[in-house]
Amino acid sequence: MTITENLILPGLGIAAIGLFAGIFYQAVSEAIDRRRYPPQGELVDIGGFCLHINCMGQGTPTVVMDAGGSAPSITWGLVPSEIAKFTRVCTYDRAGLGWSDPNPRISRTSQQSVDELHLLLTKARINPPYILVGHSLGGVNMRLYASQYPEDVVGLVLVDSSHENQMTSEMWRRIKMQSWLYQVLRVVSQVGVLRLIGEMNLLPILEDIKREIQKYPLAVQTLFDTYKSFCYRPDYWATASSELANIKKSFEELQSVTSLGSLPLIVLSQGSKDSKMSDERFQKWASLQLDLTKLSSNSQHIIAENSGHLVPLDQPELVISAVHQLIKKIKQTNL
Repeated sequence: MTITENLILPGLGIAAIGLFAGIFYQAVSEAIDRRRYPPQGELVDIGGFCLHINCMGQGTPTVVMDAGGSAPSITWGLVPSEIAKFTRVCTYDRAGLGWSDPNPRISRTSQQSVDELHLLLTKARINPPYILVGHSLGGVNMRLYASQYPEDVVGLVLVDSSHENQMTSEMWRRIKMQSWLYQVLRVVSQVGVLRLIGEMNLLPILEDIKREIQKYPLAVQTLFDTYKSFCYRPDYWATASSELANIKKSFEELQSVTSLGSLPLIVLSQGSKDSKMSDERFQKWASLQLDLTKLSSNSQHIIAENSGHLVPLDQPELVISAVHQLIKKIKQTNL
């Protein structure tokens, strides 16, 4: 045996041991996380995998909420529990996010999310009418849902919703790079490396979120550990990458949704520029938010003056108020 072989073979053995140890560490840690952070709602089988949905309160119409891109339902913060004081509200996790199982065979497009949500509501026996509330990418999904099931939807709230015309060539390049980064994070999370780095407080993504969330109420801050446990899972990063990689297709699916008739619509948009947003991009975003009001002849535009993109956390009372306004309008119309 040569000197090279004497070095390579032990090295491969050590690497194999490290690999299996990492996989074991990840598997055990995931099992602990699932016991420590159980689902807030119920898991509903929609055909070979389960989606998580959490419903609170009583009344009609039922409010159904979809969070932003790569975001679990807990990122709605205090909004659902406050809405539950005056009607029934359901938040859910898209496949691969939060407590929902992944659907790895399917690309994560808005149409796929709409199909799965419709099946989830049917299986869970959550009957219409619905008021749909969508934040960011969730707004794209809910807009598409409202166009395809108009008989079920009586109101729509778009919370700083994404718009099909928002992308520039530079942003497309950034998205491709970010999608690639998410795939890398998926791989390293499979062998526990991401979790180890995160627990050592050396993961910039989580540290940025932790610093940002400290300005919110304690009830919101306590959700960070739950969110962190989601980020350590390979399925989370696979889903986040797929949503990004398919964002162009999701926007293309919206091209035909140019009108929602007279559906009661509230467009709630940020009024404070995010720190990384240029003045030019902020102005374009504001213009696109105004354009969303043209979807319905029965629309209202509300600007969250003290909010960046995270309106549900910055000014949750505005989302709650928007839902309350729609319910009052719908009930007055039906008198």
